[in-house]
Amino acid sequence: MSTTSLPSRVTQAKELLEEIPAEHDLKAEQLVNLQEAIEFLRRLEDSLHDERADD
Repeated sequence: MSTTSLPSRVTQAKELLEEIPAEHDLKAEQLVNLQEAIEFLRRLEDSLHDERADD
């Protein structure tokens, strides 16, 4: 198993997804799906950071 924490993996995944539009020619539907995935990861990232702050 990975020793990287879940919040770190979420942040890494979000950052990778944010790089995709600059590197690939995406269709409009793909771009919308990508933006939704990034937004989901941002919300997850925020909630994980909030949980850590509550500890």
